[in-house]
Amino acid sequence: MENVKKKKLHQLFENLEIGIGGVSSSLGVSQRQLRYWEKKGYIKPINEGSGVRHYSLATVYLIAFIKDQLDAGYTLEAAFKKSKEIRIKSKIARKLLRNAFDDIEVTDEAKGYGKIEMGTIKVGDKNAEVVGIVDEDGSHFELKEE
Repeated sequence: MENVKKKKLHQLFENLEIGIGGVSSSLGVSQRQLRYWEKKGYIKPINEGSGVRHYSLATVYLIAFIKDQLDAGYTLEAAFKKSKEIRIKSKIARKLLRNAFDDIEVTDEAKGYGKIEMGTIKVGDKNAEVVGIVDEDGSHFELKEE
């Protein structure tokens, strides 16, 4: 059932369309800029042949990221490159942590503290459980010998 929910959420993320005018006014990026970004290959509208520009929610997130990077002083090329790096790193992190969310223990809901059982590693000739912890000391890892 969980995979069905994830697929539907992914479909919504990919299939929800927002027009160029809505994107422009919401994010403060001119329609002219958006068309330029398209021309450079940084973003791509849905149904290019129809003449009406709509963007997927995924593309809107990308546009917002690029705009933030431009506002921080990055060039358009550098902002797009950084977005690609973050997407790749996020994909790796999701793969690594895919099952970890089943093993989260909330230790203080109000403060957002908790523990995540990350899995087992070999330390010398013994096994140890890796635990990711977020608490008043920040984020850190602990090893629990088995």
